[in-house]
Amino acid sequence: MEWFNTPIDSLYIIVITIIYFFTSAIETFDIRIIQAQREGINERSLPKWVAYLYWLNWLLALSLILLNWKYAIMVFIIRFILKVLPVLEIVGNILMAPFKKH
Repeated sequence: MEWFNTPIDSLYIIVITIIYFFTSAIETFDIRIIQAQREGINERSLPKWVAYLYWLNWLLALSLILLNWKYAIMVFIIRFILKVLPVLEIVGNILMAPFKKH
């Protein structure tokens, strides 16, 4: 492992990227629920522990930057594209379906 230049096929980067994808999906879904509630749509809230995933997401992003900054920029761009498209929202909805408050 090398700072700022870890190979992309490193186990560290692969695991962090996968966890980052799932936390980003849940974060995006939570943001969409909050936006819908502000619009007046009656949506069910997610549990309070989801707020910790925001912090975890930032820590994962920082670790990606420290491991390989070029790869991190590529991941952020892909995340932005998936966030604009409803891909992350759909994945977050599937992941959080059992945890929605009734």
